[in-house]
Amino acid sequence: MPSTAPATAVGEDQRRDACATREAILKMARRRFSSCGYADVTLRDIAADAEVSAALVVKYFGSKENLFAEASGFEQDAERLLDCELPRLGEHLVRTLLDYHDRTQGDPLVRAVFTSSRPAGAQFRANFEHQLVTRLAERLTGPGARLRAELVCSHLMGLGASRLVLRTKAISAEPKENLVAITAPLIQRWLDAPL
Repeated sequence: MPSTAPATAVGEDQRRDACATREAILKMARRRFSSCGYADVTLRDIAADAEVSAALVVKYFGSKENLFAEASGFEQDAERLLDCELPRLGEHLVRTLLDYHDRTQGDPLVRAVFTSSRPAGAQFRANFEHQLVTRLAERLTGPGARLRAELVCSHLMGLGASRLVLRTKAISAEPKENLVAITAPLIQRWLDAPL
């Protein structure tokens, strides 16, 4: 029996599935590269983790080098994190990161910490530095902008590590809105005023 679904709906479903598959591959690639380092990871490993064929990984990314380059980038994460006016950025940073934790059980800032010490971690460090820290520092006014941007990022890294890696009792048990209310004003002070 022929499908009665309109061609555009079928095309949309295929695009949605393709996007979901591509994101699953990227997620598994980030995990693998973070825990094993570039040299020890194969496309087959990533494909198995993502429950797809290695040929599909090649179809989407072309090569291990291309996949690594995309997996090591923070561009999209940085866009989400920095997408707010400066007077409300502290709250936005904390809320966006906590939402990211809940949605993905991951954290791009914590990923940078774990990956930077691995072989080929220099690319992760450079991307993190350029795409997030430098962009944040450029938005701040007054003296100590770079130090303040790094303090903000380090505080957010600590929050992510406490929730997702160490799973500390009080922070893990605290409702998200309370964490935002407690943490955002501290971060906003670093964003607003010189040290």
